[in-house]
Amino acid sequence: CIMVRRAMHHLNVPIELRDAQTSPHREDLINQGGKLQTPCLRIDDNGQTTWLYESRDIIAYLEERFG
Repeated sequence: CIMVRRAMHHLNVPIELRDAQTSPHREDLINQGGKLQTPCLRIDDNGQTTWLYESRDIIAYLEERFG
């Protein structure tokens, strides 16, 4: 989503982008995240993984964490 990419650029966030349409990233997203929806953000924090799928939620997290 262009809004998420703009927020990443604006905040200078070092996040790895992955193409969810190709294997193995597609299968990782389905198996680990539970659904094939993009954009998504996987957050690994203290051994716990959280997935965000909505652009506004992702942007809010990025602004809180890196803003």
